[in-house]
Amino acid sequence: MRGAALSFLFVLAAAFVLALNTFFIVSQTQQAIVLRFGAPQQAITSPGLYVKAPFLDSVQRFDRRNLGLTISQQQIVAADQERLVVDMFVRWRIANALSFYQAATSEEGGRGRLESLAISAMRRVLGSATSNDIIRNRRAELMQAIENDLNSAAAAELGASVIDVRIRQAEQPPTTQERVFERMKTERQQEAARLRAEGGEQATRVRAEADRQVTVIQATARESAEKTRGEGDARRAAIFARAYGADPDFAAFYRSMQAYERALPAGTQMIMPPDGEFFRYMRDKQGTARR
Repeated sequence: MRGAALSFLFVLAAAFVLALNTFFIVSQTQQAIVLRFGAPQQAITSPGLYVKAPFLDSVQRFDRRNLGLTISQQQIVAADQERLVVDMFVRWRIANALSFYQAATSEEGGRGRLESLAISAMRRVLGSATSNDIIRNRRAELMQAIENDLNSAAAAELGASVIDVRIRQAEQPPTTQERVFERMKTERQQEAARLRAEGGEQATRVRAEADRQVTVIQATARESAEKTRGEGDARRAAIFARAYGADPDFAAFYRSMQAYERALPAGTQMIMPPDGEFFRYMRDKQGTARR
């Protein structure tokens, strides 16, 4: 009885080991390749329970979900000869497990191959664009071009499909940034000097025009003033002439009074004979008295 029990246990263990090496499960997140001594025998893309030849076949599993690949600190030379440091992210998946196994054997090997293809595609596309296009002007367009280029290469060489490509960062190296900053600073200084020169020239023209207008206005004003003054003097002379003609004696008296006022300001001392012609109205109100 004891020997029969041992035999039964042995058979049960052997059956268990045989079952482990015969049946295998592929989950919903996986795809698999059945290998016999390293040679592919069957590609499995659907989840479920499968059978393989025990002890002869092995199973190589691959992820069927979307995978990520980060490419960091890659230096490229743009079309305008500016150097840029680019970080890129790639979303991809294994589309054909058999082709992927034949090309790369494992996911790690395939990731390395895909990284090389991605760097090559990035350099080809970005090398034909200027630094300004890469940094801001055509970034979305260039990412799509890299995705298309990489997807073609990955499908042909790896059996992989590229879902999305994103340039996370594209900037100039520190040494280039300093050089570009100095160049921009010089350009801005030159632009400022040009604007100041143009402003000075415009200011000179404005001042010259203002001075010309002032001269013209002053000359016109003087001409008008002289004309008005002349007309006033003429009218004044005409008024005096009419007044003098109406009463000559009064006119003579008025002129004498004006002469006294101008000739004898306050504090003036004069020595003149009292019978002089200048003071005749001081002797007689008619100005006709004689000694």
